[in-house]
Amino acid sequence: METQLVRHDKPYNIICGKNGSFALHVATLLTITETDRKDAAGNEIDQFPLIHSYPVVGRTYKIDGEVWTSTEQKDCLVVCREGEPVSLYTLKKVMEFCAKNVINYWLKTPAFFNLAMLEYGCRVVLPTDNSKKTISDYEVHLVFEEAEDGKTCMVYADKDSDFYFYEYFANAEEIISFVKTNSEAVKYIAELRDNYLMVLHAEGLRSITFKTENEEYQWFVDELNSTKPDGE
Repeated sequence: METQLVRHDKPYNIICGKNGSFALHVATLLTITETDRKDAAGNEIDQFPLIHSYPVVGRTYKIDGEVWTSTEQKDCLVVCREGEPVSLYTLKKVMEFCAKNVINYWLKTPAFFNLAMLEYGCRVVLPTDNSKKTISDYEVHLVFEEAEDGKTCMVYADKDSDFYFYEYFANAEEIISFVKTNSEAVKYIAELRDNYLMVLHAEGLRSITFKTENEEYQWFVDELNSTKPDGE
C-alpha cells in the first residue's frame, strides 16, 4: 500500500464528520492499494488502484494534524472556511447532516454548532431585508406525512424553511415503544426552537412561529406555538 499526504493552504475549510465533530481540514491522506480485477470466471485480468482519502484535521489550539481514519473525506460535510460568516442555510445544511449521521442528541443542536464555529472565528449571520435590516421573525411551515396506515407520522419543516425541524411520532391509540408520542414530539420541536432562539438571540432572532396547510394537524401546530420558550 502506498500513501500520499496532500497539504492544504489557509484559510482552511471547516468540516463536520459523521461523528459530529468539527475541525479544520489541514491536509488529506491518500492510501493507494493495487487491487486485482477478475473476469466472470475468476481469472485475473489486470490490476487497478483502489484509492481512499482521509481528512487530516487540526484545531485552533492544535494544528499538528489528526487523521480521521473512521471517516473518509467524501463522507464529511464542508461547512465553510475559517473566519467566514455562516448563513442560516449553512446551519440548516449542518443540522440535516447531523440528523442523518450523528446519534448523540446534544451533538445535533444549534448550540453545539455555534460553539464550534466560534472556535474558528465564525458566527451565524441572519439574513436582511431590502432595507438591510436584520430579519428577526420567522414562520416555519410544517409538513405532516403519515406512514404505516396512519399509525405514525413524520413532521418536518418544508424545503423553503430557513430552519431545520424534524420528528417522528406515534399517531394511533396503540403505544409504539420506540416512537415518541405526539406530546413528546411537540416538546422536542419546541426545545429545538428554543435552542435556535437562545443561540441566535444576539444576532437578532426574536421569534419562530409554526404554520401548516394540513388542517388535520392544526392542533399539533397550535400546541407547539402555545409552548412558551421557557418550556411552560
